[in-house]
Amino acid sequence: MKGLPSTIPVVPVVRNLYLARSRDRMDPARLQVVQDRLLTGLVRHAHANVPYYRRVFPADAVAALSTAADLAALPMLNRTTLRDLPPAELMATGFTPDNTREAPTSGSSGVPIRPFYSEGDLGYLRATYLQDLLASGLRPWDRIGYFRVGEFRPHRLQRLGLARTVHVNTSRSLDEQVEAFLRGRPTFLWGFPGCIVTLVDELRRRKIAYRGVHTVIFAGETLTPEAREHVLNYFGARGHEVYASVEAYTIGRTCPEGAMHLRSADVVVEVLHDDGGVSLADGEGEVLVTRLHAEAMPLIRYRLGDRVLIEPDDCPCRAFHTPIIRRIQGRTEDRVVAADGRTVHANFLTNPAVMPTAGVRGVQVLQYRPGAVEILLVPSPSAPADLAGRVRDAVAAVATDFEVTARTVDSITPEPNGKVRMVKIMHNTPAS
Repeated sequence: MKGLPSTIPVVPVVRNLYLARSRDRMDPARLQVVQDRLLTGLVRHAHANVPYYRRVFPADAVAALSTAADLAALPMLNRTTLRDLPPAELMATGFTPDNTREAPTSGSSGVPIRPFYSEGDLGYLRATYLQDLLASGLRPWDRIGYFRVGEFRPHRLQRLGLARTVHVNTSRSLDEQVEAFLRGRPTFLWGFPGCIVTLVDELRRRKIAYRGVHTVIFAGETLTPEAREHVLNYFGARGHEVYASVEAYTIGRTCPEGAMHLRSADVVVEVLHDDGGVSLADGEGEVLVTRLHAEAMPLIRYRLGDRVLIEPDDCPCRAFHTPIIRRIQGRTEDRVVAADGRTVHANFLTNPAVMPTAGVRGVQVLQYRPGAVEILLVPSPSAPADLAGRVRDAVAAVATDFEVTARTVDSITPEPNGKVRMVKIMHNTPAS
């Protein structure tokens, strides 16, 4: 990474912040014009300058593309393809690993990815991240506590005491995380819900009352209503949610009414349905995402690996005018195997319409053998005494091809990156 700045350049972020904020509240017609213009430029740039896209994109489809609906004529990009191809195949002319920044994913999906970003890409993406924080209530003098493995690079405004950061490394022991949190005294939190819940539980256990946090942004995991209230009640804070990834940055953010709207000026989202059909930002299925600001390594029609339910905008907030992500249903690999060998997605077990969530602070599905699942439940203090039985009976009534058991646990062990996997296949491990 020769010649790259050691700290985050402030000027490009500030310059792009106005652009990001103005696009946040555009009316649908203007937003569509912006999205189509950015998408057309991105696809043509990728076809002209990236070896992989020059090879797989039909030239006539690229020439004809003018709206997001035309993306259906182009092939999808799989995670395994992105993992297996050398960076030179996916990077545009003039960009290499030496003059860009690598941002590897955690590998929690089982397919670690190595996207690369130019400083031009990052100037805008950092501005959208800052806009997410500001729109959620960040004040210049706040100390931002972020829960993740990797540490953010510092920015120069921190020397002036502005937007200072407190890193809570989620790969460290709980004692170390609590120590970093209390030492840094954050006032604004962002990170994995499971890690924040665990920290709050430990602070409660130690009888520490910490009321300095005014806002919590939950990101990176599915959040139960009980877990959300548990955290917000402890801190006396407001809550927001962000749907983001290393590869795409922010895909959706909650509005003042609590609905999660797509960031349609920054990404094009398609939904790949189970029958193979694709729709633009509508319906239930696997997310395909195209990040619109990506000069170094464009990811077009990228299969992110998440399952979602997206519906048209019916929110009264008047802050955003984009489709709403009703549910993030987990990873596409969160599947369980029936006794006859069929593989089905586990959200049919954990869907709120099936599994009672009252009193549930955390959940994980374990599978020790085909046709049998065990549901681990972290109960809240208000949980009914027969929580495990209620959940077991409700799920078993729907999952008639499975032997269903459930039990309550004090906590669920996260993966090395701090995330909790919704489903763990443990065929070779004897059930306890």
